Amino acid sequence: VRKAKVRIQAIDKQGNPLSNATITIQQNKPGFPIGCAINKNILTNIPYQKWFTSRFTVTTFEDEMKWYSTEVSPGHEDYTSADALLSFAKQHNIAVRGHNVLWDDPKYQPGWLYSLSPAELSNAVHKRIVSVMSRYKGQLIAWDVVNENLHFSFFESKLGDQATPNFYRLAHAVDWSVPLFLNEYNTIEDSRDGAATPAKYLQKLRQIQGLTRNAKMGIGLESHFGTPNLAYMRASLDTLGATGLPIWLTELDVLSGPNQ
Repeated sequence: VRKAKVRIQAIDKQGNPLSNATITIQQNKPGFPIGCAINKNILTNIPYQKWFTSRFTVTTFEDEMKWYSTEVSPGHEDYTSADALLSFAKQHNIAVRGHNVLWDDPKYQPGWLYSLSPAELSNAVHKRIVSVMSRYKGQLIAWDVVNENLHFSFFESKLGDQATPNFYRLAHAVDWSVPLFLNEYNTIEDSRDGAATPAKYLQKLRQIQGLTRNAKMGIGLESHFGTPNLAYMRASLDTLGATGLPIWLTELDVLSGPNQ
């Protein structure tokens, strides 16, 4: 899997082939990026650190960068935990994805957002995007700008149908150096979920690109599987892959069970 044939030739200083040479190759690190989420518990747990750093080259933070963690009360931002996790990742040469700038699920908002007027909410969102993305600009490999936008519409219900494209336009203005992802579930996991089909995903993607033409975009697929439907998964990936955009499986897990 993910391997290709390689021809190796041993030569001397003059460029002449060495006959009967013995060649040994040791793989020092995987070339294929595979990661695992971490949280602040890793900062004080040495066995956890050793287990994680010996296996993975990419990470994202479970909650520490999310809005409800960094601004519990309006105007009082606290990036202490996110800063510490980023520092830990850098020490071990582990790349970090930014997760997430905004989450469209009404259940996962800072409590103080619910009472804001549309104008106040718009200002708060603008401040949030600029704050978190400018703070970590140049230190991450990607951003999940809006999470689960096809299933939920907390911001659109208050700010209008163009809210999401406008978020990406601002995000691109703040950090244009890395791909901006639309992170969603059931696009490849479940063909019965009509809200997030590949066609619906591409429709939303085109809407975003219509307002943010020069942005680097990425396709984020959460990949929370029950029993994987491989034929549907392949067909969905083919459809999404036709865009030529990078595709990341961002939160991969498989439901516990006897055949897991």
